[in-house]
Amino acid sequence: MAALRGWLPVDEALTPPFGDQPSAVGEAALLVDDELSAAGEHAEGLVAELAQVLRPGGLVAATARNAVYAEASGAPLDGLRAFSPADFERLFTQRGFAIELLAAPGAASRLRQTTPGSDLWIDLARDRHPALLGAASGLLIAARAPRDPDERSRRFFAALPRKVVAAAVLCRTADGQVLTVHDTFKRTWTIPGGVVDADEDPRSAALRETWEEAGVRARAGALLGVFSASWPDRLVFVYAADPTGESFPEPPHAHEIDAVAWVEVEEALRRVSPWTRFQLERCLDEPGGTWRQ
Repeated sequence: MAALRGWLPVDEALTPPFGDQPSAVGEAALLVDDELSAAGEHAEGLVAELAQVLRPGGLVAATARNAVYAEASGAPLDGLRAFSPADFERLFTQRGFAIELLAAPGAASRLRQTTPGSDLWIDLARDRHPALLGAASGLLIAARAPRDPDERSRRFFAALPRKVVAAAVLCRTADGQVLTVHDTFKRTWTIPGGVVDADEDPRSAALRETWEEAGVRARAGALLGVFSASWPDRLVFVYAADPTGESFPEPPHAHEIDAVAWVEVEEALRRVSPWTRFQLERCLDEPGGTWRQ
């Protein structure tokens, strides 16, 4: 047991006197009997407590039921909470832990239809392969506690979900014509818009894209719609806009946009892609809403 000196079973680490005073007291902790799965919706709180009782840089090893395997195999969970590999990793990274190992013990042996070898670390080197993380009933993680508050903050923000943010304009003239552009990459007509740059707000991005794609200066008005989609995970903000009168003879980014046209609403709906048509219809019929595509 010398190799485990300084390790705290989770029931010892989180009970008095440590549970009453969650100061850093342990070099490491073990949760290797699926305690996190048994904790259910309280698993996040359990990891939060561990982050308090472990010394900076302390190590925790934990196991849990594998949701990917359970869904694919139909294996019973017996009321225990299962985690996907990504969710299990996120459970720790959102508390500032650095992941040193994430594996599905026994996955490689199961694939080879052999029994696990005597060298645990060689087996885990195979079992940590991303392609095998869903191929065993359990997951094993080893994670190291942050060494200081700055490190904890960096890891927390790095673990947050990332969304692509885009912005576009429904730009119309006084007589109701709609500004449309032909996208050479998408090979379809659409409305001016694109990805919001770093440190740029969506409204400014929509106006910038209108100039870069259509060569038209515009004023942005009300937010007409917010659209979310899952692939890639993104949000699109569509603003009302009207031209200021300043325009360029041709699109500044001709390699991206090879044609610009002002058309009637009915013609715009006819020529754009189904994706963009949905956005235009919602913005025209129910301005100010939020929709998922």
